[in-house]
Amino acid sequence: MQTLIEFDQALTELLASTMREPTKITVALSSCAGRILAEDVTSLIDIPGFNNSQVDGYAARSDEVKRGKEFEISQRIPAGSRPTSLKKNTVARIFTGAEPPEGSDCIVMQEDTKLIGDQKIQFLKTADIGENIRRRACDLKTGQLFFNKGRQLSPADIGLCASVGKVSLQVFEKITVGVFSTGDELRQPGEKLERGQLFDSNRPMIINCVKNLGLNCIDFGSLPDRLDTTISAIESARKKVDALITCGGVSVGEEDHLRTAVEQLGDLKLWKINMKPGKPFAFGNLGKSAYLGLPGNPVSAWVTFSLLCRPFLLKLSGVNDPKPVLIKAQIGSNYENLTSRREFLRVNVNSGGHGQYI
Repeated sequence: MQTLIEFDQALTELLASTMREPTKITVALSSCAGRILAEDVTSLIDIPGFNNSQVDGYAARSDEVKRGKEFEISQRIPAGSRPTSLKKNTVARIFTGAEPPEGSDCIVMQEDTKLIGDQKIQFLKTADIGENIRRRACDLKTGQLFFNKGRQLSPADIGLCASVGKVSLQVFEKITVGVFSTGDELRQPGEKLERGQLFDSNRPMIINCVKNLGLNCIDFGSLPDRLDTTISAIESARKKVDALITCGGVSVGEEDHLRTAVEQLGDLKLWKINMKPGKPFAFGNLGKSAYLGLPGNPVSAWVTFSLLCRPFLLKLSGVNDPKPVLIKAQIGSNYENLTSRREFLRVNVNSGGHGQYI
């Protein structure tokens, strides 16, 4: 009887098997969302590049600002303009993002002032040195590292790269993943079901799971339960992909030829993982391509993809830390696991951090 392997050990071994690094390419910044960085990214400039106002208000000298005191407005400073030095006992009207004038050391929000006529204001509060001023390089300094190699870039990340003047980035080439389903009993949605047949739900699900990772995906269709056809299809598919995923068909059944085909074309490890759902799992290689065999049960297939295949494919793509992100939540009802298997339950988590079984 095959010994069960613990989930954490399985994931560690799986990730350790991804040794090679994808090809590096240079891509225009506007096309980098979802791509994996192949370089560390440092700032080309100071951010911000000059002291600027955090608010709409009035630039002043903090030691002159007194509650109830009136000041003449000596200049108006929109964002992008160059101010002149601030005259004593005056203030400058300033807008968010604009550079404070020389001689000022604080910005008083317009809500904390009262406009008197067109050219005077009255302060409704005192002010501290540096109040409402963003100092030069308070966010990033020239040459400062802000993204590490292996990061998957979000749209917000692209905005930050643009803000430091990046035109393009070095990223990893997208890997290509192929997906097969297996079984004579499978029919595709839209086809007529005969007795003993069922619709193929795993392959469309897994294909879209792969695409959601930002990877290239090839739909290789469904394999029949025939060894020669299976060997031929896998032999052809492995030349086109970096990783091949199959759904079902890896067992000791007489009609499950996938195991034999993979073993003839490459190396195969069959695992029974001490988890529920998703106990059966297979991985190995088909020459230069990785192989991942998912169980045929749809729930088991989704769980094993999410917890094992997803981090493996991300690591193969160049991601530094692809392990699933865990969040803590309190279950709103009692549950006791009466087995030794690690169990993954389907729950909804509300905004209060409480979970409810689905």
